[in-house]
Amino acid sequence: MQYRLSDELPSAPPFRLFPSVERDSAGRLLMYLKLRCDLPPNSTAINLSASIPVPKGSVSLSQELSSPDQSAELQNRTMFWKIPRFCGGTQLSALFKVTQFCSLYLLLDVPGLSSASMLEVGPVGLSFELPKWTATGLQIRFLRLSPIHPGPSQRWVRYVTHSDSYIIRI
Repeated sequence: MQYRLSDELPSAPPFRLFPSVERDSAGRLLMYLKLRCDLPPNSTAINLSASIPVPKGSVSLSQELSSPDQSAELQNRTMFWKIPRFCGGTQLSALFKVTQFCSLYLLLDVPGLSSASMLEVGPVGLSFELPKWTATGLQIRFLRLSPIHPGPSQRWVRYVTHSDSYIIRI
């Protein structure tokens, strides 16, 4: 069964992002991201991936991640932060330093370049899977299967929430 929820969620969103984006004296873009998982402590998000658009001319990425199982990479003006497992009630943080090709011009105090490139950051797109959890609180109490195709039936119901378009604006 698949369904879509389009208005108000009956519960709080599963993730909250606290971003800080600034430029250092060397012209690098510094992004400090703190991601909090507001799920119950017994729930776990798996295969979480955050995609963050970065300014044109970004050539390299260095990162300081809060746990060793996280990873980050820069591909085609988009930074990907991958977290294989994220437990409910916890938070992870990362500091990303993006070096730009035009950062030499920023040292020359060219007006307007830093503010224009700062506007190119974001929004953050999250992709994740939440086993044993539904965003709406929907529960199946009774399930009757009509025998259209005779054969063995499976006697279990699996609750999974999979993100399709979870966007957080910076």
